[in-house]
Amino acid sequence: MRSIVSEPLAYLRELVRSVRQGWDAFFFRPADPTPLGLVRIVTASLALWSLFVLGLDLHDHFGSSGWADPALIRQNQLERQPWAWSFWFLVPDSLLRPAWLGCLAVFGLLAAGLFSRIAAVVGWIIYVSTVRRVPIALFGFDQVISTLLFYLMITGASGQALSLDRFLRRWRDARGVAASRAFVAGVGRLVSPRIPAVPVPTVSAGLALRLIQLHLAFIYLMAGLAKLQGPSWWNGTALWGTMMAGEFVTRDFSGLAEWPLLINFLTHASIAFEILYPALIWVGILRPLFLAGAVALHLGIGYVAPGLAEFGLAMIGANLAFASGPWLRSLVAGRSGSQPALRVLFDGQCPRCRATMAALTAADPDHVLEPIDLNAVEPASVHPSLTKAACMASMHAVAASGKVYGGFDAMRAIGGRLPLAWPLAVAAWIPGVAWIGRRVYNRIAGARTRDVPCTDAACSLPGQGPASTSPDRDRDPREPPRPAPIPAQEMQPQ
Repeated sequence: MRSIVSEPLAYLRELVRSVRQGWDAFFFRPADPTPLGLVRIVTASLALWSLFVLGLDLHDHFGSSGWADPALIRQNQLERQPWAWSFWFLVPDSLLRPAWLGCLAVFGLLAAGLFSRIAAVVGWIIYVSTVRRVPIALFGFDQVISTLLFYLMITGASGQALSLDRFLRRWRDARGVAASRAFVAGVGRLVSPRIPAVPVPTVSAGLALRLIQLHLAFIYLMAGLAKLQGPSWWNGTALWGTMMAGEFVTRDFSGLAEWPLLINFLTHASIAFEILYPALIWVGILRPLFLAGAVALHLGIGYVAPGLAEFGLAMIGANLAFASGPWLRSLVAGRSGSQPALRVLFDGQCPRCRATMAALTAADPDHVLEPIDLNAVEPASVHPSLTKAACMASMHAVAASGKVYGGFDAMRAIGGRLPLAWPLAVAAWIPGVAWIGRRVYNRIAGARTRDVPCTDAACSLPGQGPASTSPDRDRDPREPPRPAPIPAQEMQPQ
């Protein structure tokens, strides 16, 4: 009799425990913030674009005598949503342009990931205020963007990866390491930050990604179920009606009338995708197929109806919440077996060189660069064509393929491997820029200063034993010979 009661109770306790563990694992498991950083970049960039377009007719959209009368809009909102708000109602016409420029700056900061927590909060306030002030321009695109901004705001995790906030933290740490004069045999002076290049998984990032994923699943499910109510989706002609509509479509698709089976297939495939997405996107082996399907669906919509291109980009950006962080990083850094992509030889006794390498390693996404102090190794051991004199004259980078870059070309090759430096790397390929860049680099490199030559075993080359006290041991080849050394007994401690 006792077991009849105790066993059900034990089962209920185990059920409650399992549900609690499953709930915690689903919503609060630490996740790689890299996909969320990419979602932030896409969302903020689209919000910036949307507000910029509205600003082309700023006074018509936001002005007191524009297309949308603020008094009528406010009255309608109070009748439907008494709690509705928008700061644009408080901005006088004379301050519309400064306020608009300030809003653009906020979305620019959010896209770059600078002051990302504050920018996410202010960005959401700006976008919701804009939507409520200009309801005549409200579309599904605006609803998706405001939703994504809300999740970025409440979790505060958007700047944990792919952000200037993270770069600046790693840069400060790298400068501290470089200033500590830490030295490792075979590597030389350390200049890399102690903060790892790969972001640490966090609970806040996992929660933000999970909320976006759930919202996406809900959007697709509701869209699919709503389409089932229309007979044109059952008979396979719905897409044909969309292609022939004149409101958004700008191309002539009448030639597809000769391919009715293709129209039927695309119609049924799109609705099947939307209904199956909420259930099958969680299956790991099927996730890449559904993500590819989402990209194809929204690019197709944007091609058929260019007026919906922004909506398609917003949905593709939201689907990045399902992407794998390691896979996204591998697109830039490569697979672990091919790293590092570049081995960089720099002068560890040059303060300017150490500072440059500290900045470069702080921007490294995943051990793309391997900095090597040329004073601690024989350059020929890194690549047979390298000499000490050439490496002292300019920075050199050796690719995994064996190709050697020097000076300005080395900086350009490094910039092409670091996402933060991509704009500069692209500019460096503009005709004429390389010609100027090489001369500027050589002038700067020729004027650089170096530390006082050290005389301990840490600076000796492999196999040479303690460093020589010869005055020319650490001399820059371009410098004139140094005077004879002062006898040891006459030297003052440094």
